[in-house]
Amino acid sequence: MFDAGRLRERLGELVRERRGRAMDSIPESQRSTPSLQGVGVEAYLPGGEWNDHRGAVFVHECLRSQVERPRGQWGRLGSPPPEEEDLAALSHRGLSRALFLDLETGGFASSPVFLAGTMHWNGFDFVMRQYFARHYGEEATLLGALHEAAKDFDFLVTFNGKSYDTPFLVSRAHVHGVTLRLPPYHLDLLHPARRRWKRLLRDCRLQTLESQVCRRRRYGDVPSDEVPALYHDYVRRGDPYRLIPVFHHNLLDVITMGEVLSALCTCTCPRPDSEFGLTGLAADRTDAPAW
Repeated sequence: MFDAGRLRERLGELVRERRGRAMDSIPESQRSTPSLQGVGVEAYLPGGEWNDHRGAVFVHECLRSQVERPRGQWGRLGSPPPEEEDLAALSHRGLSRALFLDLETGGFASSPVFLAGTMHWNGFDFVMRQYFARHYGEEATLLGALHEAAKDFDFLVTFNGKSYDTPFLVSRAHVHGVTLRLPPYHLDLLHPARRRWKRLLRDCRLQTLESQVCRRRRYGDVPSDEVPALYHDYVRRGDPYRLIPVFHHNLLDVITMGEVLSALCTCTCPRPDSEFGLTGLAADRTDAPAW
């Protein structure tokens, strides 16, 4: 179970301990230097930097098998309903041709993209990468990194990305004068999800599909409307302990998109169920993490 409150408390303790050790190692007259004003997320998340002529951006990378136990159906897509041509095209090409994408932004249209989570199938496992702008000046490099990441894929898979993620990215790339070419085919899962389940569910939000279709539960998640403030606070203060759960939130959104895609690539239309809302899908998985 992911307990955001306990994680934030522990990370706060680590930050204060690390600061204390750093402060003890330098003379009193130098203890107010800006370099000691915060410990970044790179101190707690595995990863490295991606660089270009604009600068650097932090990249956190992990495998999905490091987050949850692998299952045999990973990497395989079934046969979607014949009327879903975009799903059929992706299923025919294979999951390795798709790049999943989810963004976290500063809130308004003129605000930066500060975290871009991606996922792709490498033939053995799902590779998850999160591109993070540690301050506002790294956004342009983040966009350049996405351009490089996307060029090897045929399909971009998002949730509500045609209305939000893609226009937002294009707008921010224009602001910075950054070349940004995304995969030529865009599969926005929101639309086939609505066609499949809008009469069976109260809504087709991603987290509704996560619980009702994918049979997963989240606990201690960061509400989406709190995410922009957490980032702006991080930029001002430098402390990561309140921002780390945002990485978790973004990671779970990308994983859920993969689960929703798998559910859509079946011809069986599930029926309402008294507890979960749908039947006809796999039973509630006890081996999945209690998110």
